[in-house]
Amino acid sequence: MARSFSLLFFLLFSLFFVALTSSELHSGGSDDDIIIRQVVPELGDVEGSEEENLLTADHHHFSIFKRRFGKSYASQEEHDYRFKVFKANLRRARRHQQLDPSATHGVTQFSDLTPAEFRGTYLGLRPLKLPHDAQKAPILPTNDLPEDFDWRDHGAVTAVKNQGSCGSCWSFSTTGALEGANFLATGNLVSLSEQQLVECDHEMMGKTCTSWARGWGGDVGGSEFALQPGPKLLKGNYDGDEYNIVLMEVEFRNVVMGSSVCGGYHGNCDPEEMGSCDSGCNGGLMNTAFEYTLKAGGLMKEEDYPYTGTDRGSCKFDKTKIAASVSNFSVISLDEDQIAANLVKNGPLAVAINAVFMQTYVGGVSCPYICSKRLDHGVLLVGYGSAGYAPIRMKDKPYWIIKNSWGENWGENGFYKICRGRNVCGVDSMVSTVAAVHTTSN
Repeated sequence: MARSFSLLFFLLFSLFFVALTSSELHSGGSDDDIIIRQVVPELGDVEGSEEENLLTADHHHFSIFKRRFGKSYASQEEHDYRFKVFKANLRRARRHQQLDPSATHGVTQFSDLTPAEFRGTYLGLRPLKLPHDAQKAPILPTNDLPEDFDWRDHGAVTAVKNQGSCGSCWSFSTTGALEGANFLATGNLVSLSEQQLVECDHEMMGKTCTSWARGWGGDVGGSEFALQPGPKLLKGNYDGDEYNIVLMEVEFRNVVMGSSVCGGYHGNCDPEEMGSCDSGCNGGLMNTAFEYTLKAGGLMKEEDYPYTGTDRGSCKFDKTKIAASVSNFSVISLDEDQIAANLVKNGPLAVAINAVFMQTYVGGVSCPYICSKRLDHGVLLVGYGSAGYAPIRMKDKPYWIIKNSWGENWGENGFYKICRGRNVCGVDSMVSTVAAVHTTSN
């Protein structure tokens, strides 16, 4: 009898929940509806009647947005354009809310940026596949994993940082992983220098002739080739001898050579060559940053090489002030239990993700029904857990805890929760772990 009553109660509750959700999503009438009530966070009461037109409401929220995030514009023309973008982003946040109902989407510090501006300024992960010869992390046992785990509770995570208007997310993901690994190796939590990576790391993305954006090589038949981005063949000269210039795509899919020798122009990459190497505010890749750190001997402290948010300066690396060094690094498989096991054993992990929903994210567990797996942002995985009881799904909603690099005013005090279980937004596609060695300068 009790079981029948419980089932009846659940069915009635479910019908009520669905009806409530449906009425919220489809209610008509006032222009000031779901865009303001659900998407815009608590910004104060709008003066005037409920029939106040949408334009007035938008102006009100735009004014509060400017005050809250300290926004100012150089001209009235720029102001009017940003207001137009702001209104478009309110509509976009509404769409995100419908596609991602377990999270809250609304006004953020990026609400006056177009999606293209947002990607170009804040998303600096280079969309390249890892080399086939990348070191694979060993398989770890997963039967005794804790139900919830958070490295913030164990002292392995530094305060949330802010990359500013620089596409250097990859450097923050790199330092965050090494900060955690160094904590495990030494017992000391030291904030490491992203600026060293931004100004000094121009590590080539790839190690073989067919995975260099620029370089030269010779195949097993003795023919010499020069590699540059592009889709067609030309004739040219190499040390006075005729040879083929092979113009290839940055993704390195047009040329396959049996290579006996391989090298780069001038021994390294050209930082101005798009896609060829880690390149400061123009983007990079965490694994190549680990490779640079390994070769350089380590990273300096944040306080010794502070972040400026630009890549216009020269490299100021001082080897005598190394605070943390890389022992080794490896790539983890897409299996989420393996990702969790490596997280618990080895510390916070460098992760790539598609950040399309992050521009409007305010809080909650992001679990969009549809999300591209094209990776464009580097972040740090620091833990996992569950969001509590979800009546519709009849189970807890598991999630990853992500440390971002957009300051504490974004998301949940600078952190992001994204659901586990189906590689949402590509979060499982490029995960790396790093190990640190003990240094005496901590």
